[in-house]
Amino acid sequence: MDLLDGPFAETLEGVASDRYGIWLGSGISFGRMPKLADVIESALDHLQTRIDRANPACPYRESLTAILDLSSLSEDEKATTPFDQPVASWPQRDKLRDSLPLNYARVLDVAPNTEDADYLLWDAVDVRGQFADPTRIPDAEHVAIAALILEGTASELASANWDGLIEKAVEEFGGGADLLQVVVLPEDVRTPRIRARVYKFHGCALLAAADEARYRPRLVGRQSQINSWAAKSENAVIAGKLIDMVTTKPTLMLGLSAQDSNIQGIFAAAEQRMAWPYPSHPPAYVFSEDRLGFDQRGLLQNVYVDAFSAANRQAIVESALLRAYAKPLLTSLWLAVLCSKLSAVVDLATVDLPAIERDTLRAGLRSFRNLVAEAAPPDEHEAFLRAALPWVGRTISLFQDGRLPAAGSAPYRPLSVHPTHQMLADPATASSGVGGLAVASGLVGMGIDQGAWSAAASPATNPKSGALCLTSPTSRSEIFFAANAQSALRLFENGHVSPMDDAVLVHSEEIVPAMPRAPRPASGRTARPGLRQVSISSITKSAATSADLLQRFREEIVL
Repeated sequence: MDLLDGPFAETLEGVASDRYGIWLGSGISFGRMPKLADVIESALDHLQTRIDRANPACPYRESLTAILDLSSLSEDEKATTPFDQPVASWPQRDKLRDSLPLNYARVLDVAPNTEDADYLLWDAVDVRGQFADPTRIPDAEHVAIAALILEGTASELASANWDGLIEKAVEEFGGGADLLQVVVLPEDVRTPRIRARVYKFHGCALLAAADEARYRPRLVGRQSQINSWAAKSENAVIAGKLIDMVTTKPTLMLGLSAQDSNIQGIFAAAEQRMAWPYPSHPPAYVFSEDRLGFDQRGLLQNVYVDAFSAANRQAIVESALLRAYAKPLLTSLWLAVLCSKLSAVVDLATVDLPAIERDTLRAGLRSFRNLVAEAAPPDEHEAFLRAALPWVGRTISLFQDGRLPAAGSAPYRPLSVHPTHQMLADPATASSGVGGLAVASGLVGMGIDQGAWSAAASPATNPKSGALCLTSPTSRSEIFFAANAQSALRLFENGHVSPMDDAVLVHSEEIVPAMPRAPRPASGRTARPGLRQVSISSITKSAATSADLLQRFREEIVL
């Protein structure tokens, strides 16, 4: 989060405005899918068990021997490899697991001469069983990307992965697989886009398992396929779309080494069409890595060409290297995007406040955001997201509709399906109540900064729980938010709040006469009435500063 507030603040705002094309590699699925070393070992196992020891020209033996030639084994080690024993018992096993992943595409190209060219991927690796396994669940990276897609801030993605975990996460949290359009075949680009589109340019195991005739030929893994990918007319449409994405959008690359020649070719072709200048704002190329690999540095050199000189080389690398791996980065990006959206609409509800006072409210929003971030246990990003996304969905449902999400509905509900700039351009945003929600959240954050209260998410199991529970040194109360009079009325009708509840109902707009608000407490009063109701619209009209606004808010909620 510090990186997104600091040196990569422009990247955050670019993501929040859906400016980045997001490129995904196997690194985002390490926690769920087999590692390359495991994939290759399974291929070796498959070949070893099929060797005909009576046949010196056994094609499976020849294939296995050719694969060992791609490894770092010495000639003596290769000659003494016990082909009659399981691979797990080979003394050279660790060396093979270390060296062969660097040549994984060449390994997959060494099929026995009696089998189909894709035999090692389709049969030996069992791409269907391994990468289309329905029992595998999305990890933190997939869930966070799904949340960004649902928020409208990740509309174009390119994936070299065969698995369908992004699609599964969108379906799980968004309630519909059709929100994400998967593009594998050229004709797929003619399907109307709903929320986002992912170009799976190396194919899709799920689709290949469901329709082998159409999608098995589209699985790309062999070196010969990668080298000829750009030259094949069947790939021209997808290649054109990818080149267009790189040309028109900055690139955020996650878990992708960029070693494949077809990926390098896409970026080189985009540079020839219209290069990104250096410097560019936001940065044109950002890698989520601890350090740049050889191929990633080569990509930067290819796209920046003359600018990648002694004078700029180090600065270019620093501008491109976001030193965070995908799990913490994507989790932080989701939280930061929500905060960025709320920060963008603060102005809608504070037209009479000076700009500097609105910035204080935005600082309060960041404090609130950081409080949520600090609730995430170290290295438990998936558990955090699986708790946080339904909490946001519940909060937005109560805010907009005055009711809990319906049984069986999507657990996540976005703040807006539009990126920040489209939110501000949408005439409906001003009357949606989200500006009042932003101001109220900023005031909660300001109160946290000043030690007036602490905040925690309310338990979802209790229908009388609000969005938050605020605790002051002397008391605690549930906090509900209502976008408008109708959502406030429904909160009453559905039993979430009642006049006798020790709770606070924060209205974005004016409080309608049909629900008279409780009398404002006198100075120094300690006995609280039941439900306290406060209108953000009303208190902002009489506040000259953010401090005045916070004081009015504190007086109204009597906490």
